[in-house]
Amino acid sequence: MTTTAPVRRRRWPVPPSLLLGLAPLVAFAAVSAWRSRPSDDYSTLGQTVEGVLGALVVPEGIAVLVLCVYVTALGWWPIATTDRRRTALRWTLTAPALIAAVCVARLPLVEWGAQPVRYFLLLAVGVLFVGVFEELLTRGVLLVGLRRRLPEFGVWIASCVLFGLLHFLNVLSGAGVGATVVQVVFAASFGSTLYLARRLTGNLLAPVLLHAFWDFGSIAVSATVPTQDLVRMVPVGLLGLFAFAVLALGVVAGGVVAWRDDRGRRLLRRWRSVPPVGAPAVQGDEPRLPSAV
Repeated sequence: MTTTAPVRRRRWPVPPSLLLGLAPLVAFAAVSAWRSRPSDDYSTLGQTVEGVLGALVVPEGIAVLVLCVYVTALGWWPIATTDRRRTALRWTLTAPALIAAVCVARLPLVEWGAQPVRYFLLLAVGVLFVGVFEELLTRGVLLVGLRRRLPEFGVWIASCVLFGLLHFLNVLSGAGVGATVVQVVFAASFGSTLYLARRLTGNLLAPVLLHAFWDFGSIAVSATVPTQDLVRMVPVGLLGLFAFAVLALGVVAGGVVAWRDDRGRRLLRRWRSVPPVGAPAVQGDEPRLPSAV
């Protein structure tokens, strides 16, 4: 009697869910590179009503719509936008709270009469679209994919680094290389604070609003305050330096939160076998990814 050897299924070297988590990020980078023109004057983007419409409201609105369709098709809304288990380290709230305070402190420095009211209304809509898209992309879909392959500490590192590197695409739009490198470092550090906002509140709304609030102040100040106005620019610079210090705290706090999640499993499992944070096998209260991914 002969027995047939069981057929071994070939396993993907990379989990499909990780590829699905990375796909929108890669697509966004490709489209941004394709749309960029070296002749663009990056420093003037978003400085007028037309600029806000053309650089923020329209493209970011389309990007939000496409990403929402993608998340809906995957059925990832619950896991991409919520964390059932919040971090218990309440002191880490200091970093996002201080960044929010910086955003508030910048508002009096804006020259509100330098632009029409419709400029600020469109800017608010545009930065909200930016917040929704970039947070759903990097602190939502990307986190889901990364959590299927890495422990939370690795997820934290990868999501922050990739978020920072996305901003290097600004070089293609005419931004200086040196200034862009600083922006990449800043964005990666800011990503840790935004990660904290999600882990502290358990949902994506807090990082979306914090991201949008930060962008609103940054663009509004650059669009209304001349660089020669030292009375306003000196406080702006000081707030920027303070923000860098706060973001350094955010990096430390984000790392501690992610490391603490992995502490109980770090010596027992290899990184590749660690289940994602919130998996039912570990906590019993998070929905599983669809079996197909």
